[in-house]
Amino acid sequence: MELPPPMHPWDLSPSEAVRLQRELASRVVGNDDADECDVKLIAGSDVAFDKPNGRAIGAIVVLDYPSLDVVERLAVESPVTFPYVPGLLSFRETPLLLPAFERLRHSPDLLMVDGHGYAHPRRFGFACHLGLTLDLPTIGVAKSRLFGAADIVAGPSGSRADLVDDGEVIGSMLRTRQGVRSIYVSIGHRVSLATADRWALACASKYRVPEPTRLADRLAGEAKRRMVAATLEMVIEQRAGERGRWEWVREDDSIVYRHDLDPMPSHYGCSSEIMNPADGELLDIMLIDDRPRQRGERVLVQAIDVLRRTDGDDKLLAFPIDRVRPPDDEVVSWRERIWAWCVALGKPVVDWGGEDAALALIEECRS
Repeated sequence: MELPPPMHPWDLSPSEAVRLQRELASRVVGNDDADECDVKLIAGSDVAFDKPNGRAIGAIVVLDYPSLDVVERLAVESPVTFPYVPGLLSFRETPLLLPAFERLRHSPDLLMVDGHGYAHPRRFGFACHLGLTLDLPTIGVAKSRLFGAADIVAGPSGSRADLVDDGEVIGSMLRTRQGVRSIYVSIGHRVSLATADRWALACASKYRVPEPTRLADRLAGEAKRRMVAATLEMVIEQRAGERGRWEWVREDDSIVYRHDLDPMPSHYGCSSEIMNPADGELLDIMLIDDRPRQRGERVLVQAIDVLRRTDGDDKLLAFPIDRVRPPDDEVVSWRERIWAWCVALGKPVVDWGGEDAALALIEECRS
C-alpha cells in the first residue's frame, strides 16, 4: 500500500503533540466522502505492547466485504518511541502501524481502528489521526468510554445513544448484540457518524466487537506472544572479527580463552539461562548486529532462525530487541556469511531451520 507523504515528524514532546492535535483537528472530514457501495475491503488495526521491553506489535487484518473473509493478515514489530500519555495514544501507536500499512498488498477502502476518533477532548483521537495520515475513510471503535456522556443503552442490536460533550454529539454508544455491553463509535475521517454506526453493526456479525478490530486484536496478541517467546538474554562471548574461541563461565561470570579459531562473521555467545539438551551446554546464539560489543556484555535478543547441526549443537540466529527487526535481505546476507564460515572450517551444519524451528528449540530448552 502506498502511503501519502508524512504530515509531520513523530519525534515530538507531549506538549508539542497536544498543539499539533489542535491544529490537525480542523482537517478531519466528518461526512461521507465515499460511496458505501464502493467498499470491498475493510481493514482493522490494533497494537499490542511488550511494555517491559519497550516494543510493540502493529497488526492489520484486511477483510472482504460483505463476506468478512480474511484477505490479508500482517503484523510488524517495532520499538516504542513515544511514552504513554492519556489523550495522546495516536502518537504512540500510529508510528507502530505505518510500517504494517506500507507492507500491505491490498489497499483497504475503509479502516476500523481499535480506539476513539472524534470522541476525544481535542476532537482528534487515534482514529482521526490515523485516518488523516493515511487519507482513508476511518472509524473509531472502542470498548470503553474515553470522553463524553451518554444514556444507558438497552434493547436489541442497533440500539444506541448519542455520546455528548458540552452539547455536541461526538460519538455514539452502540449495542451490536443483545445482552452484551455497548461499544463506543466515533468518526475518524471521511465518514459521518450515522455511516460509522452502520458499518460497526454490519461488521459485528458474531461478536460484540466488529470483526475487523476483533481479528486485528487477536493477531496482535498472537504475534506478541510469539515475539516474547523468542526473546532471551544473551551473553557475548566473542566479538565479530575477533580471533580465538572465548567462552563464558557461568559459575564465576567470567570470559575465558579456550583455543585458537578463525574470526567469526558475527558476535557469538550463549543464553544466560537455558541449556541445550543435545550437549548439556548453554544454548548458543549468533547475533545480527554491526555495532561494537564487549565480551561479557548481556544483550536481550530475539531469535529468528536456527542453524541446525548433525551433532545437535544447534545455534540460534538473533537480533537485539532495541533495533528494528532486520529485513529479509539482511537476514539472508548474514545466513550466507555464517554458513560459508562454518563450511570453510568443516563444521557439521545441516541447514537453516527457520523461525518456527528456532521457537521450538527455545521451548524445548526451557522445558
